[in-house]
Amino acid sequence: MNDLLQDADDAVRLVRGMLRRGEEGEAFRERKRVASWTANEAGLVSASLTEESGTAVRLRRGTGHLLVARAGDSPDALRSAVRDAARRTGTSPFLKSHRAERAARADAALSPDDESFAALLQAALAKALADPRGIALSITVSRIATGRVVVTPRSAVWCGALSRLEATGTIRRVEAERSFCFQSTRPTAPALETFSALLQEALRPVPAAPPPGGETDVVLSPAAAVVFWHETVGHPLEAEAGERLSVLSRVRSAAVAPPDVDVMDDPLREDLPGSYLFDDEGTEARRVPLISSGVVGDLLSDRRTAGPRSNGHARTPDFRRPPRARMANVVVAPGNRPEEELVAICGEGLYVREIAFGSADPESGRFALFVERADVIRRGRLGGPVGRFVLTGDVIRALSQIDGSPGDTVTSSAGLSLCVKGGDPLPVGGAAPALLVRSLLARPARR
Repeated sequence: MNDLLQDADDAVRLVRGMLRRGEEGEAFRERKRVASWTANEAGLVSASLTEESGTAVRLRRGTGHLLVARAGDSPDALRSAVRDAARRTGTSPFLKSHRAERAARADAALSPDDESFAALLQAALAKALADPRGIALSITVSRIATGRVVVTPRSAVWCGALSRLEATGTIRRVEAERSFCFQSTRPTAPALETFSALLQEALRPVPAAPPPGGETDVVLSPAAAVVFWHETVGHPLEAEAGERLSVLSRVRSAAVAPPDVDVMDDPLREDLPGSYLFDDEGTEARRVPLISSGVVGDLLSDRRTAGPRSNGHARTPDFRRPPRARMANVVVAPGNRPEEELVAICGEGLYVREIAFGSADPESGRFALFVERADVIRRGRLGGPVGRFVLTGDVIRALSQIDGSPGDTVTSSAGLSLCVKGGDPLPVGGAAPALLVRSLLARPARR
């Protein structure tokens, strides 16, 4: 995909020439390849391949912006987009967008490497589905490879190439239905091994007691803690929420959590799905402290929200959409207590193993976590499983109710789905230790 830089010098001159006094902007090129397989309880059913490329020119003047997109990533596509952008800024209202038609090839043939992967995937599915009786499985597994380049008035920047394995679908039994999500940037063999293990765990029938209700103390497993931090800290500290709107941006530099809590967003973690070298505006990716020793840190910003002080978190799902300040990988530092100690200290409560998805309102600070699997905690020991339920709370109060130090072992989460905000889906990652939070509100799930 490095041929996206083949005309770098000419592209820089074009971008420099299109900008007028008071304007900022860049060109953006993207190439994406998605090989997908659908599967059911009997194994692989069908395969497809989509290849797509596109070019966008983006201009900003004050609070206004213009985006012109073209199919293809050739020099001609860039020249066409630049000409159209110049015409529109000269004769049309500035705040206007022109989008390209979908430039995708769905007729390409799978490669021999894809066929080899399919055989490994079939084996991973067979291992997870050793006994498929009573199971209806509908799942799509995709190998996604993306390459991106940003052309600024000064240089052409290679944002990086990301390859990831993604799986989404549903598992149905007579008595229940549940969702399944998986992402990994690891090499094929270990990624499929983890995929098979997680799918096998999700397929296992779990007799469950009625879900709880009312306030309860909760120990979040590392995988569940990643979602908690994503919703309660990540979203409220995305700069687009605004200094005036976000509950955490209003209390920056204030202590909101125990001093042992350190949370950062790290786009440089290559082992996590949200990684990149430069963001989608060409700014170098940076680690951003969100909470340091319990104190609220920086906002995640892009050029629209911070100008030249952007900390490299402009992200877009594809070339047709303008970038926004978004999370990449939320990473939490380990504490000094084993997970078993957190359960013992909890006393009476719940151990949350898996959160299917979450949501948060940065302005009000309210959040909801939809729990897929959990066990009861009685007298400091794990008991039997409970049915699905929803944990809700207020961001500021929940952070203040964290009981001391987190767990001592950080684990990456492979069960995250895409993060969707404002209709824009993006791959995100996370790694965290277990966590004890007091007095969250539990209520039955309505799904």
